[in-house]
Amino acid sequence: MNLSWDLVTRCSAIAMTVVLVWLLGSGRSWVGLVISFGLTHYLLSFYYAASRMRGLVASPALALPLVSLGLLLTVVYFLKFPLEIYFGIHHACNEGYLRRYHRQAKDTPDPQLPALSTLFHLAAYLCILRHDAYVSQVPEAWLWLFLAVSGLLYARQVSIGNQQQQGLARLKGTSVEWLMLAAVGVSLLVEITFLQMVMYHFVLWTIVPIPMLRAAGTHKLVEYALLSVATLSLFVVLTISQLGASVVPFSALFSQFYFWSYVHITTSFALSAAHPDWIVQLFRQPQTQRG
Repeated sequence: MNLSWDLVTRCSAIAMTVVLVWLLGSGRSWVGLVISFGLTHYLLSFYYAASRMRGLVASPALALPLVSLGLLLTVVYFLKFPLEIYFGIHHACNEGYLRRYHRQAKDTPDPQLPALSTLFHLAAYLCILRHDAYVSQVPEAWLWLFLAVSGLLYARQVSIGNQQQQGLARLKGTSVEWLMLAAVGVSLLVEITFLQMVMYHFVLWTIVPIPMLRAAGTHKLVEYALLSVATLSLFVVLTISQLGASVVPFSALFSQFYFWSYVHITTSFALSAAHPDWIVQLFRQPQTQRG
C-alpha cells in the first residue's frame, strides 16, 4: 500500500513523541524539551514568514484586520483564555485546512470537508484531553457526543464527495482521521497529556515542511536543517543544562514559552492558509490595480 505523506509524517511524529516521553518521563527535562521544541518552532515560523509579515504591515487595507488581531491577542493572553483550548483550535485547523486537497473529489472541490474535518479533529483532541483541568469542566458526555456527531457528518460528506473512490483509495484519503480516532482509543487505556499533544504538534511541523523545502532546492533544505538544529540546541542548553539555569531562570523561559504560544497561534490567522476561506481572504493583500 502506498502510504500518504500525511500518514507517514504523523506516524513518525507519534513515534518520536512516544520515545521522548519514554526516555524523559514527565519531569523538568521533559518540560524543558517541550519548551525548546516550541520556541524553535515559533522562531523559525516567523523567520520563514518574514516577507509575508512585511507585506501585511505595509498594506493600508489590512490595518483594521491587523488591529483586530492585536486586540484578540491582548484579550486571550491577559484574560488567560485556556491555552489548552486555544491550541486545540489551532491543531484542528491545521489538520482540517492544510490538508484540504486530500478532502476533495477529483476536480470537484468540496468546501464543507475541511470544516467538518476541523470539527472532528477538535472533538477528538478534546476527548483525548478529557481529564485536563480545563477540558474536564465540560461534561464528558458532551465531548463524546461532539466526537460522534462530527465524525458521522465528516464520514457522510466523504462518502458523498468520493463516490468514485473505493477501498484503499478512500481509506488513504481519510487515514489521518482514522489515526486520530485510534489515538482517542489509546487515551482510554493510557492518559495522554496536553504537553504530549503539544510535543507531537511541534515534531510534526518540524517534518512537514521538508518536501516543500527540498523542492525549492537542496540549499533551502540544508539551511532549514542547520537552523533547526542550532536553534533547538541553544534552547535545550538554556532549559535543561545547569549552564542554562545559571543564565536564564527556568520560570522565565516557561513564561516566554507561554506568551509566544499565544502570539504564534494568533498570528497564524494572518500568516497561515490553515483556516476557513473567509479568514484567509480577510488577510489577503489586495491585488494592484492595472490601468
